[in-house]
Amino acid sequence: MPPQGAIRVTFDPRVMGWDAEFVDGARLGLGRWLTGDTVGSASIPTVARLEQDVRVAGGVPGFVASLGKGILSVRQERRTYPVTTEVGITKRLSVRLTVPIVRVATRTRLQLASKGANLGLNPLLAGVSGADGRYTDFFTQFDATLAGLDRNIAAGMYGCPPRGPCPARDDSAAWHAVRDALYRTVYGVGQTGSPFMPIDTSDGGRGIDTTVALIQRELAAKYGISGFADAFLLPRDSLSAAAMELAILEPSIGFGYRAQPFRNSFRYALGDVEIAAKYRVAGGGADAHYAAAVVALGRLPTGAVDSADDWLRQSIGDHQTDLEARLIQELTVANRLWLNLAIRAGIQRPGTRVRRVAPFDAILVPFAATADLAWDPGDYAAVDFAPLYRFAPQFAAGLTAGYWTKGRDHYSFRSPQDSTDLATRLGAPTSASVLDQGTSERRLQLGVAVSYVAPEVEGGFSIQQTVTGAGVTPAAAEFRIVLRASWNLF
Repeated sequence: MPPQGAIRVTFDPRVMGWDAEFVDGARLGLGRWLTGDTVGSASIPTVARLEQDVRVAGGVPGFVASLGKGILSVRQERRTYPVTTEVGITKRLSVRLTVPIVRVATRTRLQLASKGANLGLNPLLAGVSGADGRYTDFFTQFDATLAGLDRNIAAGMYGCPPRGPCPARDDSAAWHAVRDALYRTVYGVGQTGSPFMPIDTSDGGRGIDTTVALIQRELAAKYGISGFADAFLLPRDSLSAAAMELAILEPSIGFGYRAQPFRNSFRYALGDVEIAAKYRVAGGGADAHYAAAVVALGRLPTGAVDSADDWLRQSIGDHQTDLEARLIQELTVANRLWLNLAIRAGIQRPGTRVRRVAPFDAILVPFAATADLAWDPGDYAAVDFAPLYRFAPQFAAGLTAGYWTKGRDHYSFRSPQDSTDLATRLGAPTSASVLDQGTSERRLQLGVAVSYVAPEVEGGFSIQQTVTGAGVTPAAAEFRIVLRASWNLF
């Protein structure tokens, strides 16, 4: 506690860095989504949909879509520079204001090899000359011949009764399914786009060529309907890192993220400002072996809002109101052993967030999935314990342990119309609650600390490492420095 009539200023920089995170107890790399011998449908919803369409259109039931063999290296860093000003109102009561400046940085690098690749860039996205016209002609011809076949079937041709089994009707249904699968392969579903397509020399590409040629022959020879002769345009080359970058950035056919994805990026912004009052409930005398204080804290929604258009984004702040209570205690045993214990719990008030609606394990989500959602963040609690040994009255060193837990967030649409609009853009109903997964946290941190205390100046340093976690939490190392000075106002 600062003395009555004194002002205490604290500079408390903290640096966290991590390249992995704990997911339900397992330590996984941040770049795992695009790392492996077969990068594809497991982490990219549009590729999962494409995989199913190629199986239908190409007649290849075992087709597994792959962008190639990839290694995505990701390291994230968060530096917080809070400046706290605390004023002693009485011997037991103080008030304080904390203003944090936050720097977040992400370093990424993608290595993508063609080994095992069977997908390339959609010719519409790659800028292939005349691609748009070729696809227009292809589907115009396909639709016209299928419409002619359906008219003939309805007129009783090919021996088809109005109801009941009919080979021509079965062929029509199968070919309509192929046509729809090919259309989704080129244009996606709703407004999602389709940045990737099977390479012409892959099993999927050869299967599509064979299927289209077979349909064209049977329409002409078996049913007497001509006018459909164009081949289906497919990419020739596998993907490079530059092509992946184009797919990530392009908004209509690709995913529409706004920053260069495989670069080192950072930004500074104001975090969530805190106001607090502290009241000492025990101790305070020069010879006291035990001291305790309670803190009431409010965290204001001043932090810069992160964007759903930032790939691998980090939040500067929650940008919503928190209400937090703390109990801080310290006990000195035999003038040497210094036991510090802090307990805190907080309620996070509901707010809104703009997010791309997709499961947690999807790394690339179409721009069309963006929605403004109601957001109810989970409440949290934490316990920090630091047993230190005082080698001198002014200097102590020891261990630290911290436990943190946060409940799952809950997302919902702000109105029924928002849900309808998203379903239109995505081509299928999607619940906002898919975002809830991966928002709970639970972690244990262990570390070491040193502390120096003088009449007017205090300092400290600590290192903590997250050793285990549940839900989803960064496997981060945290470095913290505390510099504090006090002055009497009167």
